[in-house]
Amino acid sequence: MSYFLAGFYFSLFSIGMMIGLVLVFKNRQNLSYTFFGVYNLISAWGYLISFLLFSGLIVQYPHIFRTAAPFHYMWGPLCYLFIRGLLNSDNRFYKTDILHFIPFLLHFIELIPFYLSSTESKVAMLKGMLAEGNRFGVYEGLLTSYWHGFLKFLLMLIYNILQWKLLINFNKTKNKQFKNANKIIIHWVIFFNTISLVMIFIVQYHRIFLSNGGSSSVSIADAAFYVYYIATWYYLLYKPDLLNGIKLIRVVPEKQEVVVKSNLQRTRKNMEYEEIIRKLETHMQVNQPFLKDDLNVAMVSAQIYASDLKISKAIKYKFDINFPEYINQYRIAYIEENIKSNPEWKSYTVEGMAFSAGFNSRNAFYTAFRKIKGSTPSSYFKST
Repeated sequence: MSYFLAGFYFSLFSIGMMIGLVLVFKNRQNLSYTFFGVYNLISAWGYLISFLLFSGLIVQYPHIFRTAAPFHYMWGPLCYLFIRGLLNSDNRFYKTDILHFIPFLLHFIELIPFYLSSTESKVAMLKGMLAEGNRFGVYEGLLTSYWHGFLKFLLMLIYNILQWKLLINFNKTKNKQFKNANKIIIHWVIFFNTISLVMIFIVQYHRIFLSNGGSSSVSIADAAFYVYYIATWYYLLYKPDLLNGIKLIRVVPEKQEVVVKSNLQRTRKNMEYEEIIRKLETHMQVNQPFLKDDLNVAMVSAQIYASDLKISKAIKYKFDINFPEYINQYRIAYIEENIKSNPEWKSYTVEGMAFSAGFNSRNAFYTAFRKIKGSTPSSYFKST
């Protein structure tokens, strides 16, 4: 029995549980962090079983053995849903998302005969496994642990590629102000994707091809996971803004009634509107669709997967304006920001600014500008 290894795995279990519980309960309104919290709880449960194995206590609790195995098929999907929700401000679980968890369900079903087997048969299998020092030759349903580990490796790799794709698309935004405001999110996702990739290759390779149940030293796999836990804990303790998700720049002023009542009257309908607005604002600030002069609510509806009517009602609820007025607010804010930060814009004519910001005519720009700023563009920019 290795007391050091048993203590090491118990510490991993403890840290993982704390991180998982903080993520699940600290930000209950953000579904993406719930996914991430469950991911850490699953990892922690696996380390509890490792602690029981290396301490020899697993023989006293045989029914716990293999309970973590099916849940490891959820690692990849949970990480992907976490990154998707974080970068897209998408707080919904879609019906199609259930497909991500089919491998978990299938593996759980094939392990039911083992779960229902007698205590004596489980203890006999565990004693034989521990005596032989072969943790990967044990059958988990139709396949051995070796092949299930290999399938989990492939699944996690596929999801990791999808996570990098999400980050690349997010990082394509030309909105420098938005990127600067969300550096912590970008750096966190880069770290998370990188450490996940390291664990996929090094960790899984080590466990599948090199490790054996009789090992008396800390594996590369578990050392990498320890680094991951420490770094995650650091982010949660010293970078608490991370739990708030994407930081949106306030472009359109909220209706005062909403500001006052937002915490007092959170009806189901209002919460739905708030969710649509967050997705809409994220889309506007990441992708800047307002720069297209033919943008309409139907186009935005297809882009953020919300109906035209709900988008219009959400804008009315939150800002007390219609969709064209909302878009014009973003266009004018875009002009103001570029005049401040982009030297080239100081040589632009008023028409040049208007067309660059998505207005399709001089008259449309002047009309929108007077309504929002209360003066003509020339007078306004001379005074600023």
